[in-house]
Amino acid sequence: MASSGAGGVGGPLWPLVRALQDLPCLASQQDRNFVVRLLNDRLGHLPIEESARVEQHLFNIVEVCERRSDGLAALLEIIGELDKGTIYLREVERIVAERDADVLWPEEERERLFGLLSGMIFKDLVELYHQVAGANGPELPAETTYREVFLTLETLNADATGLPKPIVFVEYLAHGRRPELSTELRRWSDRQASRLSVITELQALRRAFRAPPPGPAPNEPAYLVLLLRRVGLAGELYQLDHWSQIDLSEGWHPKRGTDFTGTLDEVKRQVAVLIEEVETKWAKYQPDIRIEVVLSSELLNLDIDQWSWEVESMLPPVPIGCRYSFAIRSLERMQTGHWHRHWHARWSVLTGQLQLYGAVDEDSAQHSEGGDGIRRLVADFENNAKLVSLTLSAPPDGSEAGGAEVAVGLRAGVPIMVWHREHCDSEEFLAAAREVLHGDGAGVLERVKQVRNTAYKSHAGHVGHCLALLWDDPMRLVVPPDLGAPREAVA
Repeated sequence: MASSGAGGVGGPLWPLVRALQDLPCLASQQDRNFVVRLLNDRLGHLPIEESARVEQHLFNIVEVCERRSDGLAALLEIIGELDKGTIYLREVERIVAERDADVLWPEEERERLFGLLSGMIFKDLVELYHQVAGANGPELPAETTYREVFLTLETLNADATGLPKPIVFVEYLAHGRRPELSTELRRWSDRQASRLSVITELQALRRAFRAPPPGPAPNEPAYLVLLLRRVGLAGELYQLDHWSQIDLSEGWHPKRGTDFTGTLDEVKRQVAVLIEEVETKWAKYQPDIRIEVVLSSELLNLDIDQWSWEVESMLPPVPIGCRYSFAIRSLERMQTGHWHRHWHARWSVLTGQLQLYGAVDEDSAQHSEGGDGIRRLVADFENNAKLVSLTLSAPPDGSEAGGAEVAVGLRAGVPIMVWHREHCDSEEFLAAAREVLHGDGAGVLERVKQVRNTAYKSHAGHVGHCLALLWDDPMRLVVPPDLGAPREAVA
């Protein structure tokens, strides 16, 4: 039976159903069944219920076709061939064109979402669909899929707040999932809500999801982002800027703190002060605190991961990189907007691999040979959009090769770079880099931390003391592109 909420008299599908009644190729039940056969041949089996009543049968055809992004287009093409030149066909074409003009988002955005959800199992899918669609939503099979649910919700009117039901559905899917998937799903919602000017409504929905007491769930990522650069005429002083954010449920909106300027030793102490502050402030939420430092190319080889995370302690000092997921980020790339397209593209490839395997695919890793291979390295990145990591042949400090390789990787949008701060050609380093990028178990950042902790309890020459990782997420900027100066606080 037709669902009045989806397309009964006066519903959004009704004008198209009425226009189809005038077409000769759909006049009889036999004619309509023939069109359904042609649709099945083109799109695969469609669950279209047959009916002797013309309006009911046409509604069933339209309703099922509407659930697929290519369904109405296929129907229009088939009846266009069967009733070519019929004057009534023009009205059908006009109505379908108007519906296409109301498409909520590009097809590639829909497929990007389906790619994120691929392989996931949602036990509560039917219950979730009814919760989002409401009492008048069309009935779906008991063994439905997230794709069928999403496409059906696209045919329904927005909820009372004006927020499209598919976005509400994605937000429900993101709630309570593993942090990496939740973050990517919310980013998808953020893009669509921004495009449709309903970001305020989306934020209101997210606030409604939070259970008291307010704050993120335990073990959710929280960020302290540092930016360090030389200042002063002789470059003997350093300026330390910082941003922090604990709850990412409404997107990336880090709060900027007070800048600090001093010698390198004074900056080391201030970094420990900032870490102790967020540890104290965020303690009750039990977050997964992640430390990132944004550096210019001349400072990339600083051993900040080896700095102590505490100001003072009676115990042996523990390096930042042993206690926290720690990553280096590039100031130059953050500022250079015309490099960002490839950066976003390769980050999407990387996140897809991490969600599936928890590691970088070996075919997506590039190891520089050094020497005169810079042009070859450039060409490799230009020819292969799937490359997401680069292992350097030399440190990016006092080495022409290492600095050039970093520059190539930054321009190509490579989100991960690995190097040894002293010797990038040692077998111990190369083995550690392979394990970090391609190992089993925890993610890349966690594996780097494990190597550093092994080094901490081992000998002074262990590779983990000098292992450096650039891990650069284009979705979380603290410096706007092409402007240079760090932005003011955003709440």
